[in-house]
Amino acid sequence: MVALAGCATPGYNRSRIESELVRAGATPEQARCVTEGLTDKYAESQLGSHSEPRPDEIDYTRVLLKRCNVTLPLQPRP
Repeated sequence: MVALAGCATPGYNRSRIESELVRAGATPEQARCVTEGLTDKYAESQLGSHSEPRPDEIDYTRVLLKRCNVTLPLQPRP
């Protein structure tokens, strides 16, 4: 979902998303906070889909990143 679902493997892989967030500069705690927030809000089948995120999903992800204190540069909204 959003830029977080950019892996080549189909489906949602929580540990891979956390690893990618850490690789991008988030702390392990921040990465865990993000994946927990995503799985609390969305079904794993929805997170693993390759569909384009809706505007409300992008907004939620931005709020979640802020709540998890992730301050990495964000891409502009489409």
